[in-house]
Amino acid sequence: MKTTVVLLALAGGAAGIDNGLGLTPPMGWRSWNTFGHAVSQDLMQGVMDAMVAKVLPVDGVPTSFLDLGYNNVGLDDNWQACGTGYKAGFHDQTGAPLINKTTFPDMSSMTAYGHGKGLRVGWYANNCICAENQYQDAAYIASHMEMSAKAVAANGYDGVKLDNCGQFKNLTWWAELLNATGRPIMIENCHWGGTVPGQTGGNAPCTGLTMPSDCPYNFFRSSSDIFNNWFDVMRNLQSTVAYSGNPPLSRPGTWAYPDMLEVGNMPTHEEDRTHFGAWCIVSAPLILGHNVTDAAINARIWDIVANKEAIAINQDWAGHPGTRIVGNTTGSVYQLWTKPLTGGAAAVFILNNSSDPMPVTFQFADFGFTSADNVTVRDVWSHFDAGTYQASYTTDSITTHDSRFYKLSKQQQ
Repeated sequence: MKTTVVLLALAGGAAGIDNGLGLTPPMGWRSWNTFGHAVSQDLMQGVMDAMVAKVLPVDGVPTSFLDLGYNNVGLDDNWQACGTGYKAGFHDQTGAPLINKTTFPDMSSMTAYGHGKGLRVGWYANNCICAENQYQDAAYIASHMEMSAKAVAANGYDGVKLDNCGQFKNLTWWAELLNATGRPIMIENCHWGGTVPGQTGGNAPCTGLTMPSDCPYNFFRSSSDIFNNWFDVMRNLQSTVAYSGNPPLSRPGTWAYPDMLEVGNMPTHEEDRTHFGAWCIVSAPLILGHNVTDAAINARIWDIVANKEAIAINQDWAGHPGTRIVGNTTGSVYQLWTKPLTGGAAAVFILNNSSDPMPVTFQFADFGFTSADNVTVRDVWSHFDAGTYQASYTTDSITTHDSRFYKLSKQQQ
C-alpha cells in the first residue's frame, strides 16, 4: 500500500495562553503510574533526587533524566485533605485548597526543592479522589476557581494537570486565571479526549490552527487512561490520528497526549521499546510513569528512555507531528507511522502487531523521496547507519510487539 503524506507549513497566529510553554512536546515524570493514591512529599522529593542523579551512562558519560530533557516532575491526585472543607470538599469557604499536612507538610518547600535541582514541578486540580461536584453558588464557584489558580502560583508550581472528575472544567477560565498570576504555568488538559482543539463550544473553544496553537492548554489528552498492557498502548496511540491531519491540530503550544508512559511497567522489553517509539513518532509528550527511584527498572529500560536519537525525533518540528500511514485498525498485522524532520529527512516507525515475526518493506516515495534519490537509512534503536538505498528498504524480521525505528535522509551529492 502506497500513501503519500502531505506536509503543510503552518501559518503564524496568536497564542491561546500567555505562558510561552509547550513549544516542543513536554518531557518529565508524573506520580500516578508509580504511586497512585499513596503519594507523599517525601516520595516526591525522592523522585526529584532520582531525576537528577547521574548514574547510568549515555555515550560513556554518566547522565541524568534531567540531562536528557525530562525536566518536569508532576504530583498527581491525593495531595488534598478530603472532606475537611466547605460542604465536605477540600477547599475552604474562601475557595482556597486544603492540603493534607500529614503527607505534604510543606508543599512550597517541596517545589523549592525541585527548583533547586533545576526541575520544574507540576500540580493537579479538579481531582478525581473525593471529586467536588456539590457547589451551586456562582460567587463561591468563582472564588474557588480564583483561589485555586492563585494557590498553583503561590505554592511555586510551574504547571498543573486539570482532570475531568470535578465540576471545575472550564479550561478557558482556568487559563485566564493562571495567566493573571504572572507566573508561566503549563496547562495539561486531562479531559480524556472530550475537550480538544477545533471545538467551537464547551470548556475550551479554540480553532487549534494558529501557530502556536490558540487553545487554552499546552497538551491535551486524546484518549482514556492508559494501563500497562499492549491493548491500551495500541488503543491510546490510535487516538492521536484524529489530530494529525493536514493541517494538524497537534502542534507547538498544544500537543495530542495519549497519556503517561508505561515504559518500564510493560510485560516485555520489546513492548516497552515499541511504546516509547510510538509516542516519539507522534510528537506526544514524554511523561515517564515508572518508579525512577528503582535502579533495576532504570537499568532495564535505559537504552530506551535515554535514546537521544528517538528523543530528538520526538522534539523535532517540521510542520507535522507524525501520523499512521499503514494499518488503520488496532487489529492490523503491522502499522507504519512517519514524521517529517527538519532538513528534508523523515522518521519511519514500524510496529509488529501480530503474533508472528515478519520483515516489512517500505517505499521511499511515501516519504517524499524520488526513485533516483540515494537514501541513507539510520537505525535509531541500534544507533548505526544501515546503508544507502534507492526506492525501498526491507527490515529484518521484527518479533511480535517489537518495532523498528529509522531516520531517512537524502544522501548529498
